Amino acid sequence: MMFKKIEKNGFYYGFPVILMTTKDKETGKDNITPLSSSFVLGNSIIIGIGMGNKGFQNIETGSDATFNIPDEKLYENVKSIEKFTGTTEISEVKQKLGYIYCKNKFEAGKFTEMPGETVKTMRIKECPIHLETEVTDIIKKDWFAIVNFEIKGIFVSEDILKDGIHIDTQKWKPLIYKFREYTSTGERLGLNFNFQEI
Repeated sequence: MMFKKIEKNGFYYGFPVILMTTKDKETGKDNITPLSSSFVLGNSIIIGIGMGNKGFQNIETGSDATFNIPDEKLYENVKSIEKFTGTTEISEVKQKLGYIYCKNKFEAGKFTEMPGETVKTMRIKECPIHLETEVTDIIKKDWFAIVNFEIKGIFVSEDILKDGIHIDTQKWKPLIYKFREYTSTGERLGLNFNFQEI
């Protein structure tokens, strides 16, 4: 096997798509921000987000966040909002990429609002998993920020649960963003020694 050093702008080797909902302090309306850079450790979820995003602006002004995790069936819905932004002042970079302002991404993506239970942000009914969170830390970098959230509530659709508490990993097919393409999980290869969803 031979290897070559390459240069890439954004090395998205494969992450679940998440739809973050945040509340605009001025209007009281929720915004949806599609994201691909996240990870969970313990009771924390950590994301990378551009500081020009409406979602980040809402977080910075005190909004909670709900992470709605779509499955592969929601590909078209996610695709329909990928070029929309919740900010009326669109940066030159985003304009060149083709972003346009959208007042209501719930309507544009054919998503249904569900009130949060432990935080004030909306959940997206069509997504099988919701993580309600509060911001604990923001670290600003060049043009993006690393944001740490504490998970306050986890909600899972009964359609992918078995015995009421475990996720049926054979049914759960998250939408994956990999090198700027959308895909999902394939067949099971095996189980980690610490597999708990039994």
